[in-house]
Amino acid sequence: MNVPAHTDALFRQAERGVLPLGELFQGAQAMADLGMPQEAIRLYETWLAHTTSPVAYAACFNLAVVRSSVGDDAGAEREYLKAIAVAPGFVEARLNLGTLYERMNRPDDALAAWQAILSDVPDVATKPALHVQTLNNLGRLCEIRKRLTEALDYLTRSLELDPDQSKVITHWVHLRQKLCIWPIYQAFAGVTVEEQHRHTSALATLGASSDPAEQLAASRHFVERKVQVAPERLAPAEGYAHQRIRIGYLSSDLCSHAVAILTAELYELHDRARVEVYAFSWSREDNSPLRARVVGAMDHYIRIDGMTDEEAARCIRAHEIDVLVDLHGLTLGARADILGWRPAPVQLTWLGFPGPTGIPDIDYVVADDFVLPPELEPYFTERPLRMPHTFQINDRRRAIGPTPTRAASGLPDDKFVFCAFNSTFKITPEMFDAWMRILAQVPDGVLWIVADSDATRANLVREAEARGVDGSRLLFAQRVAPADYLARFRVADLFLDTNPFNGGTTASDALWAGLPVLTCAGRTFCSRMAGSLLNAVGLPELVTHDLRDYEALAVALAHDRTRLAGLRARLAAERDTSALFDTPRFVRDFEDKLETVVKHPAGVMPTDDAHAHHAHGVPEPAPGDLSLQQSTMLALMRPGMHSVAEVGGATLAQAWRARTSNSHFIEIGPAPLPGTAAGWSTSRITRDPELLDDGDWQQLASAQCWLFPETLERLRDPWAFLRRLRRQALGQVELVACVNNAQHWVTQLLLASGNLNQRDNVLHDRRHLHQFTRTSLAALLQECGYVIIDMTTVTAQQPPPAVVAAIRQLAEAGGADPLLAEQDALPYQYLVRAIGA
Repeated sequence: MNVPAHTDALFRQAERGVLPLGELFQGAQAMADLGMPQEAIRLYETWLAHTTSPVAYAACFNLAVVRSSVGDDAGAEREYLKAIAVAPGFVEARLNLGTLYERMNRPDDALAAWQAILSDVPDVATKPALHVQTLNNLGRLCEIRKRLTEALDYLTRSLELDPDQSKVITHWVHLRQKLCIWPIYQAFAGVTVEEQHRHTSALATLGASSDPAEQLAASRHFVERKVQVAPERLAPAEGYAHQRIRIGYLSSDLCSHAVAILTAELYELHDRARVEVYAFSWSREDNSPLRARVVGAMDHYIRIDGMTDEEAARCIRAHEIDVLVDLHGLTLGARADILGWRPAPVQLTWLGFPGPTGIPDIDYVVADDFVLPPELEPYFTERPLRMPHTFQINDRRRAIGPTPTRAASGLPDDKFVFCAFNSTFKITPEMFDAWMRILAQVPDGVLWIVADSDATRANLVREAEARGVDGSRLLFAQRVAPADYLARFRVADLFLDTNPFNGGTTASDALWAGLPVLTCAGRTFCSRMAGSLLNAVGLPELVTHDLRDYEALAVALAHDRTRLAGLRARLAAERDTSALFDTPRFVRDFEDKLETVVKHPAGVMPTDDAHAHHAHGVPEPAPGDLSLQQSTMLALMRPGMHSVAEVGGATLAQAWRARTSNSHFIEIGPAPLPGTAAGWSTSRITRDPELLDDGDWQQLASAQCWLFPETLERLRDPWAFLRRLRRQALGQVELVACVNNAQHWVTQLLLASGNLNQRDNVLHDRRHLHQFTRTSLAALLQECGYVIIDMTTVTAQQPPPAVVAAIRQLAEAGGADPLLAEQDALPYQYLVRAIGA
């Protein structure tokens, strides 16, 4: 891309040290706006090298901003620190530096940068907007880091400066819930109790109110403030003519999270003759075995965290998803605006948020007759999709560790242990009152609680003593590994549920581990969840409907160990055959329910061949004409890019130019790949990609996206090629690659038999010079300066049980995680989108 002629004058002035600061800013911004951030960086560097100015710190600041925009975090940090060194009172630079550190996953450095504003900038109080922003940043990140007392203190100070901050009030209320500071609502410094109620989040309201009308009002208030009205609806209202239902799961919790804990086996058990399973994910890459298992169970795993809500919605629409299942609702990190674009003809919500979402474009909520009775329907904006037994699925593969001793768990051997492991924000003063009355009637009873914060523990002990109960009777459990957490339930005697927000995953964890759960069902969905689980597991007598009966039954069971032992024995005997833990039956029922709501065009026979159409005179190949590899790579490509280069041919040229007719498509390689659509590329370089000369690279420098359809592994030195590609690019560059998985189970079998090089198929191509696994592919991209944005897997047949056992055994012998090794052996290809950092 050529620099506009008038910018030459800017560089000449900068080199002579006579370019005014205002013109520097305007010129650099114009370059950035034209997609030339590297030129903007060069202009700032030239100016700083040749100009002595008392306001050079401002140029350093702007240079840091541009460096950050192109992924040069180290350079941005360096320039922010220069600006701060020259102008210690420059609060904006300190704020940006903290934000940069947070993005770089350096939270302690981020907190230090913001705390330094309060300690090192004497006049920060004279800059109220920046002062408030600093306090809010500190409060938000401290809350994320579970430093709850500090977070509450920062947000209180922020509201004292500016009480008109609805978002801050929302977090302030929820922090008091987590810390068990009662009463939750308390007026201070111009923030009224009425304001606090009005700005309580939808999630916090589930734990604060037993009124279904209040819960719906809180959700609608959130939607009014936060959810945008999309300008169009993307999916055809009449649906698609697919033989198999395409289910898309929308979530950021497909990692070590309660949602994935419940649903992992669902994705594995879906009947591929009936459905095709997609994940549209912005989940954190926590490298947990659970995340690997979930990713491996998907037919298509597509990351959307690098997309805007509109881009994500259009990506979902491009895959012609029949039913989009939102697993988030209104919980932290939700992207409700995606749903507003109506990317699927049918959209439903499930598990993430156990209440009405108020989101207009969600059609259904997965429920059952108990958890959402007919009298509760007027308080939901969604129609119930009623499962025959229970709304909640469970994973039968959850491992339970060895049962610990009570002493190892910090429990007395001679006491009756009431277990209350729900999140502390679900504990209300009324619920705590009931627990203390139970302890008063069970003299040898103790209450076992999980509380992450020292302050929360201290508050609960103080509240117990205020109610006449010795604080030493409250015992607190530490966080442990998942298998040990489940095993721990076995040393308790009875689980005490919370109301009005029951345990969901926690209650099913207790039941799976064999611990009876006592619940009090109310008038809201979230207060009836545990009752649904108990009905499904065959223990309906543990469902009460007011706190007096709840207390009485808890006391009676504590005094009648024989009766309690009988309940425990029934749970142990019937657990695996109960509806609650019959996961295959749940999956069949769920697919049956989806078939009742999926939409098909009237008079059109279902088929897996989607429509073909013509765009701007370029005929788009029908999806049936594209391979799975090609269609998935096309879906990974960001819409609107003006220049694309493909290494090895032009397999995607026709499909891409049908979508973006005025784009430039360059194919690179001495000979076209089999299957190349001849004539659709706009330019061709007939040279070995690794022998490109300077002229070739100049022609390719403006390419925004590079495609590698099984060609990355054919390069002699992909590391050198990817590094040069990144250096030569004028702006930020993206890669979309399809890479065969060298860890696939069939490849492992061929290696074991010594026949790998005697087979030439999709798993092993003799032209491949390198073999990549998931981890080595990620390492290649990281070493070359790229960040993975999306990754989807392609799987085929499942390995026989004997092969799975052998893979797990081999992994254990090598000191690797056997579950992760099993999951990484399932995909035969990885399709990845990465961005040059």
